Amino acid sequence: MLELSCVSLAPFSVYVAFVGSIALSLVVLFKEFLWMSLVERPSLYFRNSPMHSYVIERCKLTQKVYAPSRFLSSRHVQTILPVILHKPDVTYAREYLQMRDKGVVAIDWVEYPDVKVKRKTVVLLVIPPLTEDATHMTNICFNATDRGFKAVVFNRRGHGNSYLTTPKLQSYADPTDLRQVIRYINLRMPKSPLAAVAYGTGCALLRSYLGEFGSSDMLTVGVCISPRYDAPQRGTSLYDLVLLLRLKSLLCQHAKALAPVLDLDKAMSAWTFSEHHRLVYCPLNGYSDLEQFWEMNNPIRDVDAIEVPVLCITSLDDPICACSDIPYDILQGYPNFLLVVTTKGGHCGFLEGFPPRSWSDTLCLDYVDSVVAFTTKHSLQQQHRPRLYRASKRSQHMTNSGISNNISTPNKNSINRNRSISNDSSTNNSIKCTVTSKILTKSK
Repeated sequence: MLELSCVSLAPFSVYVAFVGSIALSLVVLFKEFLWMSLVERPSLYFRNSPMHSYVIERCKLTQKVYAPSRFLSSRHVQTILPVILHKPDVTYAREYLQMRDKGVVAIDWVEYPDVKVKRKTVVLLVIPPLTEDATHMTNICFNATDRGFKAVVFNRRGHGNSYLTTPKLQSYADPTDLRQVIRYINLRMPKSPLAAVAYGTGCALLRSYLGEFGSSDMLTVGVCISPRYDAPQRGTSLYDLVLLLRLKSLLCQHAKALAPVLDLDKAMSAWTFSEHHRLVYCPLNGYSDLEQFWEMNNPIRDVDAIEVPVLCITSLDDPICACSDIPYDILQGYPNFLLVVTTKGGHCGFLEGFPPRSWSDTLCLDYVDSVVAFTTKHSLQQQHRPRLYRASKRSQHMTNSGISNNISTPNKNSINRNRSISNDSSTNNSIKCTVTSKILTKSK
């Protein structure tokens, strides 16, 4: 009887083993299919110049490929996954800088005790998208530090859990605060080349700064990842709704400081970006209407004045910034722009490999290294000497609106330590930035 049972079970065991092998093979094949790379060679758009020839050869851009897996081929996966992926541990040292209008801006320096900063170490200023802060920028900060950069993150006033000491939020592309922060970094590390990389809506701020201050921008190179190339015409997508909700959350966070100058009930009831800007950023920054607001905040309003090399990395499947807005003619018409376009990558994604890593961050750091090497080799710093300050549209607007452009003296009683920044070559005014003692934070 026992022998009969064993004999009857034998075919069943073979059947289970066969089916299990087929199922396991299908799982392996499906996994291989998902992670199979979709290799593409990015398109390059630029105007021929010795600098571009050097950078393209050094970065091997003509041979470089972008190879996202099929799992990462969706633009929405590329856009959302960087937000939820595990981020490296990065320790920041925060400094609060008091602006000339007594507003406060926070900058977060990456702290690595084991890494010795050399006198001429490249400083990488990271500009996050609107409503984001240093906790979202840990990947680029970690990778930059690992390659020998000194990374620091710029937080707009009131962002990144910083204080709002004046009833003002920095508008979409107003570079006034960024200008003062760059002066401070430049004077703190005068021997170090200063580069800047911006993400998403942060690119508008960087391009606005580069255009408004021209050859006196104090930067060596800039990088824009997933930029919007014109004044945004926001729709009603899920991404727009999320951004609008985060902007409203910022209003709630600083309601006490903003209540005297804003109708918060109306601002919280606005469900379009145009209405939100009209009710919040126009009154906070002295703009009479949206037309004047976008005249002063259009990121390409002074694109012809940009005098440093700028890399723009864009994906054609970006769900937030439409590919139809890419100004190919403008970017190819000026000698300082290099545009890299991929068909996949989403918005600020550009992930490839397993575990997924940012292809755009690697290209960004390669580009910065190459431009710094080129400028050092050819002594281009002397060709970019700061010129006399020219009155920009923004300074004229501030004067006409009655907004003071004078630099205020910091309140020494409210801050632990003071450092002053003065004698800026691009303006007749002096500037004093008040700096708090360091506050260590850790991002995971």
